[in-house]
Amino acid sequence: MPMDNWRITNAMENRTGNWVYYICSAAAAFANLHFSRHVDNPADDHMATNDGAYYYYGVTGTFNQAAQQADQAVRQALVDAWNDYFTV
Repeated sequence: MPMDNWRITNAMENRTGNWVYYICSAAAAFANLHFSRHVDNPADDHMATNDGAYYYYGVTGTFNQAAQQADQAVRQALVDAWNDYFTV
């Protein structure tokens, strides 16, 4: 799936910096996920569930504490979505 299937849905500046948010419009498997890109600190980029409960930081290959306890299918979907975003 080409990266152009991910589209910007929002951008904002908050206490942690400047963020750009993406969703995938082409894969049903990623419908409940979004990608957050940190303009000022790319190491904070993460794929997350839309409810904000589970995060995957692809740069470091780590999950937030809640995601470490999440179902394997949730963790795999986050990793798959991260990899999909960076597929060119």
